[in-house]
This record gives sequence, structure tokens and C-alpha cells, in this order.
Amino acid sequence: MMRGSFVVGWDSAQFMDTILEVVMLVVVLAAVYGLMAWAHKASTDRSAIVGLYLLYGIPGILLTVAGLALAVNGRDEGWLVLPLGLAFTLPLVRPVRQLLAAVTPMDASSPIDMMGLGVILSLMTYFTYLLSAGGDDAEVTSAVTIATQLINVLFFVFVAFVAVGTGLYRSLGEARKRLGITVPRWSDLLVGAVAVLPAFALSLVGSLLTLYFQPDLFEDLGDTIEEMSSGSQLVWINLILFASAGVGEEILFRGAIQPRFGIVLTAAFWALVHTQYQFSFVVLGLFMVGLLFGLIRKYMSTTPAIIAHALYNAAVVIIQAT
Repeated sequence: MMRGSFVVGWDSAQFMDTILEVVMLVVVLAAVYGLMAWAHKASTDRSAIVGLYLLYGIPGILLTVAGLALAVNGRDEGWLVLPLGLAFTLPLVRPVRQLLAAVTPMDASSPIDMMGLGVILSLMTYFTYLLSAGGDDAEVTSAVTIATQLINVLFFVFVAFVAVGTGLYRSLGEARKRLGITVPRWSDLLVGAVAVLPAFALSLVGSLLTLYFQPDLFEDLGDTIEEMSSGSQLVWINLILFASAGVGEEILFRGAIQPRFGIVLTAAFWALVHTQYQFSFVVLGLFMVGLLFGLIRKYMSTTPAIIAHALYNAAVVIIQAT
């Protein structure tokens, strides 16, 4: 889905911002790789699993206690800090993991899945807070450079490959297979193209519900969408970049995350990432679209889901340009 507008200019400030984004990308990827290596070692090393519990447990308990204190004293921050603490702590509780494993492909005994669940729940908590805050506490939309968007796409792809253990316990070919990336077949192209229609229908449901129940917010979102598509007058550039955004998101969410944590949790996580739509029914529409892409991934592969997502984004660009 679309997450920003594109600016085709280039100046020293944009150059420095791009450099900073690249540095942050490298740092985050290094952190993800380190966590994956740690969790993989914890599968056979008792000291590593103890360290993993401490890594999550100490901040989790501290955040939970602090969040309770803030909430009791009427501080709004408590409703972010407390859920963050629980997001770090709950995955450490084996019965919680077993309960989730009963309805998802997650392995309750896997340190890697335990670590991944903590990361996902904490990020979902943060994005939910941003959605509820709307535009008051954070700038949810902004014009971004072409370089920034390409960096975002590469970030999703690199994180996906690192998250499935590329270079640790899977080769590049094994990782590609695990991510469900295949050479496109005619059936993939057909399913991807056909899926655009129900995807639009599902997103339309969210938009109509927002219009009916949240008319003021719907008007604000109209301004947001206009801002998102105002950065570049070159339709073909937006077309390519928005389509590539779908590629990156599908490889990470449907390719890497869904096979371990299921269609529903993955679709919810993916929908919450789109904080520019605030706490509206549009996010519900995105959740349903995520379910659709998830079903395609489950019964076929990630490739037709990528095609469907890319074509959906491209169609949105074309509609906005007409």
C-alpha cells in the first residue's frame, strides 16, 4: 500500500537524509541479524536462552510496572508503555506461546519464534498508538524522496531474508524457497490480476464505513491521500515505486512472517503499519485485504500475492492521476 509521496528533486539536505537512512538501515539489519544469531544459538545453548529471557524480561517487567504507574496516575503515556511491557513479557510465558501455536504455525518451543513474537507484538503496540494519536502527536504522512522509498523497499526485502536465517542456517536459495518467491507462472499472473478486484472491494468497504461513521476523519484522510500523491507529477515514477512497495511488503509480511505466525496476525500487523490512515475503518479494510493476500500466499506462493499487491498499488496511482 502507499505510504508517502515522491519528490524528484535532490539537494544537500535530501542527500544527508538519504545517507542517514542508509546508516539506520545497516544498523537495524545488523541488530536483526544479531538477534537471529542469538535466538538460533539459544536452540542448543542454555546460556543463550537464559540471556534471551533476560533481554526481553528485564525491559518487559520495567515497562509494565512503569506503564501501570503512569496509567494509574492518569498519564496518557501509560497506555503505550504498559502494552509495550506486556508485548515483551507475554512471549516469554510458554502457555501463551502454546495458546498461539494452537491457532498458528508457530513453534512454541522455538526461541526464534519466541523472539519474533516479541518483536511483532511490540511493533504492533507502537503502531496502534500512532494510529490512535492520529496527526496530533506525530506526523503520519510526509513527502519522501525516490531514494527513501527505494531504501524502504530494500529494507523490507533484506529484513525478510535475514529473518528467515539467510547465512545462519539457510542458504540464499533455501531462504528464497522459505519466503515463497518463485518464478512467475501464467497462473500467478492471472490470480494476481484477478485479485485486484476483490482487493479494491474490501478496501472500499473500509472507506465507506469511515465515510458513514467517521465523516470528519474521512475528510482528513482525503487530504492525506492528496498529500501522498502530490510529490511527483511523473506518473510513471509513482507507478513503479508504489508497485515496488508492494513487492517489499509482501516478501516481508506474507513471505517471512505469515508462515510462522499465521494469516490473521500477519494481516493485522501489516494493516497497523499504515499509520497514515489513523484510527479509521480504512485500516479495517486493509486488514481484510491482508487476509486476501494471505490466502493467496497460503494456497499458492508469495509471488502471486506480490503481483496482486503491486498491481493494486499501480491501479491506485493511475486512478489518482486521472
